Amino acid sequence: MPRIDLRPRKAPRQARSTDTVETILAAATRVLERESLAGFNTNRVAEVAGVSVGSVYQYFPNKSALIAALIDRQEAALAEEVEACVDAHRGQSLRETLDALAGLAIGQQYSRPLLAAALDHEELRLPLGARLRESERRIGAAVMSLLQYHARELAAPPGPGQVQDALVIAKALVEADAMAGRAPAADLRERVVRALWGYLTARVPGR
Repeated sequence: MPRIDLRPRKAPRQARSTDTVETILAAATRVLERESLAGFNTNRVAEVAGVSVGSVYQYFPNKSALIAALIDRQEAALAEEVEACVDAHRGQSLRETLDALAGLAIGQQYSRPLLAAALDHEELRLPLGARLRESERRIGAAVMSLLQYHARELAAPPGPGQVQDALVIAKALVEADAMAGRAPAADLRERVVRALWGYLTARVPGR
């Protein structure tokens, strides 16, 4: 499989260059949101941004690099929201905090569903590797701090495995619902909370 170059060609150093990159990324977001992956290419992004395709290539070598930049931003924003949610609910019950995090996950998936679906698809396809590790680390650390705060309620001492499992459970339930191509099911938030609560607090019989 040929290597996909996802690195930006250069970083903007002046205000004008920064504005150009922001305009290009905003246009890329609009194209994905309105036309999904089928209509996404550098020519279309340049057209929506009101710049030449050469200006796009000046910063991004291909459409995959553009999408990788959008995924970077989405994951960093999600990490910030998770950290803020956990901090805001410090002192509240575990169930209340899980409910808030479930609402955050559902909102992130459904507020811009075509965009979220496209980025989810490309996140699996592209060799992003280390690019997502910092956001993943931040999200994992926030969830770990939540579990440690409520350690006495858990079926087992909190550890990295529980954090990873909890994130996988929430992501799988929300994305499976989104794949149906409809508005979120009325009971989706409740089901996410119930699944997380059961996993984290239920004890294995005989132990």
